[in-house]
This record gives sequence, structure tokens and C-alpha cells, in this order.
Amino acid sequence: MKVSPQISAKLATLIKEAIEKVQKLENEEVITDFHIQPNAETGEVIVFDDNDLELSKTSVEGYEELDKDEFSKLISEALIQELNKLKGAKAFDNLQLFRPFSFVLVDDDKESVRDLLVVDSDTVTMSGDELLKGLDDELDDFINKLLAD
Repeated sequence: MKVSPQISAKLATLIKEAIEKVQKLENEEVITDFHIQPNAETGEVIVFDDNDLELSKTSVEGYEELDKDEFSKLISEALIQELNKLKGAKAFDNLQLFRPFSFVLVDDDKESVRDLLVVDSDTVTMSGDELLKGLDDELDDFINKLLAD
């Protein structure tokens, strides 16, 4: 099942609102993670800071037939796409947050399920499947070249 363009737009807005809210905070609390919690029963996706302060929330309709794990996977994949688009648009370059900070998918108990994106220094690093994609092939090529010499 794919995420509709309307849901993708909602998730992009969700992330942007969370970032804007954090930048407007005038307290000296250090934020190191944006915790994103999808709820399959209600269709809500909520972003929290490290202190469980709700930063933004949206509702996702049309996926009621999915179970909790399927809904979570669908939302996490859509969030990764939206975070990559924002990364490409340099949305994280001027954030006044201590680095590294990350976007993390959490479950109902707010336990980390998956890192969606980690932002560190001048680089933005993708976590999860994209991080190690093709590594086996590169290592095999390296060893083959090394052994050939």
C-alpha cells in the first residue's frame, strides 16, 4: 500500500511545524531528538521533543484496515521520504539545535523503533536501510582487488 500525496503533504507539514515550534522555544532545554509516534487506532501521528512535549500532530485517514505494525512501517517509509526531501531543500542547515539530533520513530510506550534521520555537524546522514545499502558489494570488490595484488 502506498501513501497518498495528501498524506505525504500532511507529514511534511507535521515535521515543519515541529521544527518551527522548537526554534521558537526560548528555554535552555537541549533537544536531541524528535520522537515521532504513529497511532494505528486513531490515525494520529504526533511529534514530541525529548521531554515529551507535543510539538505537532496530524491525522492520517484511509489506512484503518492496516494493523499496528503495517501502519507504523507505512508511516516510517513516508516520513523517510519527506525527511529526505527536506534534507535536499536544506531545511535542517540553519536549525539552531545542538548536533547531533535525530528524528526517531517511537512506539506507544515511546520506545525507539527506528532512526529515520540523524543530523550531525555539517552532514546529514541517513539511518536505517539506506545507510548500509551496497556495502556488501563494495567490501567484496575491495577484497577481490586486494587479493588480486
